[in-house]
Amino acid sequence: MMLSHQVIANNKPTGENIISLFMKEKGIAIKLNQKDESFQLFLKNILLGEYPELTGKYSQFVKTQEELDQVLEYASQGLSPLFKNFSKESDINEALIKETTGEDLISSTSHLFSTYNRTDAIDYAYTWWNSRNPSYPDFGDNDCTNFISQAMIAGGFSKVGSGDGCRDESTSTEFYSYSASPPLWCLGSNRNWEWSTSWSVVWPFRDYFGHQNSYATVLGWTKSASTAKNLLSPGDIVQLQNKQGSNWVSYHNMLVTDEDSNDLLLTYHATNRKDKPLSSIPTGTTQRYMLIRFP
Repeated sequence: MMLSHQVIANNKPTGENIISLFMKEKGIAIKLNQKDESFQLFLKNILLGEYPELTGKYSQFVKTQEELDQVLEYASQGLSPLFKNFSKESDINEALIKETTGEDLISSTSHLFSTYNRTDAIDYAYTWWNSRNPSYPDFGDNDCTNFISQAMIAGGFSKVGSGDGCRDESTSTEFYSYSASPPLWCLGSNRNWEWSTSWSVVWPFRDYFGHQNSYATVLGWTKSASTAKNLLSPGDIVQLQNKQGSNWVSYHNMLVTDEDSNDLLLTYHATNRKDKPLSSIPTGTTQRYMLIRFP
């Protein structure tokens, strides 16, 4: 039988005890240990909205935004070891809805890359959402940006630059992924590939498309799925940001592949999802959406 929300309330709800109760009720036998990979994956899936019974609209465990914030904060803190080496990003403004005329829109996008084929990018995402294209490296549970980069190539963007034949090159000014014949000193997973971090990492990807080049407009952040719905269309990008200390770090890349009257639908790798409603991915004091719009 479901334990009542009153039981949680009587125990002064915190993110930890709400999640602990959820795990007990659902029979999730994972130790609450930051160093445990299974626990980290479980926390990441909470942030991605993979447990709607916990973070969704009709949750029996979370009744208020304050309690949702506690759950997201606990998951964020538990993932600190995962995020510790993420790049520090520049501050960015909130994305706001404002009235624009057709003339304003033409003026604001006329300098942008204009041959991006949204349909081709979306078709690619639908083809490979639940599998891996052997023409590219496979980053396992961290494949989200690699997958979106492939969709960008399918949509008409070109690869730029090359590495030294050994795995990743830290750069936001080049955009590439190639198979390689690695030198003997090149060690580690995916050593038969070389790629730029703009191809494989969330923040350098946004930096490449929206700042180093004028291929897209970084609209800013929002915690509102309805604001995102108003500002983006299929073929655009939503990233997830997580607050670590005083800094926001971007950790997940998703392609808008469809929409309905109320929501954007997203396709991405990691948990391999097709047309997942954006509103099912929770936001709060430690999580928000970053919006990237193409012309």
